[in-house]
Amino acid sequence: MITFKELRRRLAESTSEPVDIYNLFEEWFFLFEESTFYIYMVSNGKILAKNIQGFEAAKRKASELRKSLGLKWDDVKFKSERSRSHSNLGVSNSGKSFTNSRGERYPVEYSRNYNPSKRSRFSGYYDKDGNFHDLS
Repeated sequence: MITFKELRRRLAESTSEPVDIYNLFEEWFFLFEESTFYIYMVSNGKILAKNIQGFEAAKRKASELRKSLGLKWDDVKFKSERSRSHSNLGVSNSGKSFTNSRGERYPVEYSRNYNPSKRSRFSGYYDKDGNFHDLS
């Protein structure tokens, strides 16, 4: 942990370059083109199509589905699919281990004290640096 004085010194030494807005837009565009999308009906949440590669392809497919099913513009929408790599985050089903966002696994420790607001025992884990992280 650094002091406020040290932070000010480091910020004064750092050189800040102007932000190139065109590069930001280009990165944002490539993010949408590399993502996969799914199309769903707003009224009941039924998924009409999955694994559509790219934003423009998802727009075209949504328009095709609207026309073929005779739906209005607001009845069909599409969203970017979430990555499947984060599906195993958090406490395991057995409650014995915890996986963080970097994929590192740690054993969960439970307190003998009961937490009435959570209706369970206090729990947490120690990371590789020895810091304790509270889970509940």
